[in-house]
Amino acid sequence: MAVQEEVECECGEERVEWIYTYGDMVTLLLCFFVLLFAMSKSDEQKFKAVSASFRGGPPASPFMFSGAPTPMENIESVLKKADIAEVTDITMDDRGIAVSFSDSAMFGPGSAEPTEEGIQTIEKFARILYAIPNRVIIEGHTDNVPIRSPAFPSNWELSGARAGSIARLLEYFGIDSTRLEIAGYGSTKPKVANDSPELRQLNRRIDVLIKPEGY
Repeated sequence: MAVQEEVECECGEERVEWIYTYGDMVTLLLCFFVLLFAMSKSDEQKFKAVSASFRGGPPASPFMFSGAPTPMENIESVLKKADIAEVTDITMDDRGIAVSFSDSAMFGPGSAEPTEEGIQTIEKFARILYAIPNRVIIEGHTDNVPIRSPAFPSNWELSGARAGSIARLLEYFGIDSTRLEIAGYGSTKPKVANDSPELRQLNRRIDVLIKPEGY
């Protein structure tokens, strides 16, 4: 009789230990699903960061975008939906996404000093760049009409100075200077033929090239 009671006691202890193991497994599964939920919430934060860049508030933190690179198609879509009237063209090719700004809205004639309108435009644009980690190249372009002034002996100097002015503004509005490069091409890379005042106007521009991630 005493032996039978001992066996029953041992069986009871085995059932209790099995429940503890089962409880541990359920707890681990719960932790796993909590981690999955937390990871999905990070994508929501990325969406909110991009949305905030268009509301006129403080720029979204670029650290929201650590991890997988943002697809170039998504960046292009965001740029095309942005309310920046001075953007004349947005194109994407193997080099990246090129955003063109008209020089008449950004600078006075023969000047590399940004206008008030130009400053406001770059401030809006900087909010978008702030939310992505990509490198940026600012390219200055002119038409083929020669310029000779004490400040700018040729279109080379003018195009380079204008690119530098935009880079300084982007840095002022929070873009890390290590992400920025400038280039002055003068009249060597026209978009269209310089056959009329209207066409020459299209060639006088600032192109901001957003490079693919990793370049």
